[in-house]
Amino acid sequence: MMKKNRLIFYSVFGALHLFIFLFSLYMDGQKENVAFLFQMQGKIWMLKYGSLILLFLMVANVILHYRDNRRNQREKDELTKELNNLKVKLYDLQEAAKNKPVPQPPTN
Repeated sequence: MMKKNRLIFYSVFGALHLFIFLFSLYMDGQKENVAFLFQMQGKIWMLKYGSLILLFLMVANVILHYRDNRRNQREKDELTKELNNLKVKLYDLQEAAKNKPVPQPPTN
C-alpha cells in the first residue's frame, strides 16, 4: 500500500501530465487560427514552467525511490541478522541439551 504523500505526489504528477497532453491536443486543433497561435505565444511561459515543475517532481521521485530502497534494504539486513542470531541461539540450546548427561534412575 502506498503512503498518503506518495499518492498525492503521483496525483499531482498525473494531473500535470494530463494538462500538458490536453493542451497539446487543443493547440494541434488550432493550426488554421494563426491569430490564436500568436496570442498563445504570450502564454507559453506556463507550459515552460509546468514542464520544469514536472522535471523537479521526477527528480524528487527518483530521490524518494532511492531512499525507500535503501531503508528497505537496511530493514532486510537487520531482520536477516536477527534471524541468524536466533538460529545460533537455538543451535546452542540443542547442543547443550545433547551434551547434558542423562540422570540414571536410582537402583534399590
